[in-house]
Amino acid sequence: MEFQISKYILILMRITAFIVVSPVISMKGIPNALKIGLSGALALIIYMGIPEMQGVDSFIILGFISFKEVFLGLAMGYVTSLVFTTMDIAGQLVDFQAGFSMSQTYDPVMGIKAGNYGSFYYWIGVCAFFILDLHHKLIETLIKSFEYVPLGESSFSGLTVEAVLTMFTKIFELAINLAVPMIVVALVVDVILGVISRTIPQINVLMLGMPLKQMVSYLVMLVSVSWILGESGSILSLLPQFLDGFLQLLSP
Repeated sequence: MEFQISKYILILMRITAFIVVSPVISMKGIPNALKIGLSGALALIIYMGIPEMQGVDSFIILGFISFKEVFLGLAMGYVTSLVFTTMDIAGQLVDFQAGFSMSQTYDPVMGIKAGNYGSFYYWIGVCAFFILDLHHKLIETLIKSFEYVPLGESSFSGLTVEAVLTMFTKIFELAINLAVPMIVVALVVDVILGVISRTIPQINVLMLGMPLKQMVSYLVMLVSVSWILGESGSILSLLPQFLDGFLQLLSP
């Protein structure tokens, strides 16, 4: 069997673009050599599993098809990272209510500014990602993408504004559901402090409120960490489903 360099390049373009954008794998702490090696190895495995394609003689046509493959890989990686962003949104909501939004620092691993709970929820998500073996399911879905959207073929007719809005709405809904218990606790503390300020005006609620909310949020977090891990796993388990549905929208 003759080795088709153009076929291998197109496969490599899609996989490399996906790895560059997708969460966990694209962490800045992971060496670039490892990412390139993983892309090349996956491309070689996929090359042997998909049928031969018609040879491309023109560099212009090859460049155009390569651009489409890069765009598809980036889109798949973005959908994957969008599901993972649920953890970050939930953490930011809790940080805002618990009073940690003003102490956000740049996280070099995440590549964004994050507070205490933002980083906590993110790493909880990373733990759930590997505990549930989702990295293997993600690679399996990536390999199946060549069945849904063969090399050089794609159709964007199914990718409507309604489908995109539905995806974003679902992400925000999941993030709010994950953060609701901590937000409710912070609001209850605010109500209690408001009652105290009305009944005992001598107490400086402004000075007492911030450390009290932080202490209560820490205690609630310690009690509910197993629930947060379970809910994070349930949310991230939808990742292959989201990616599979996105590929069906693009299938010709």
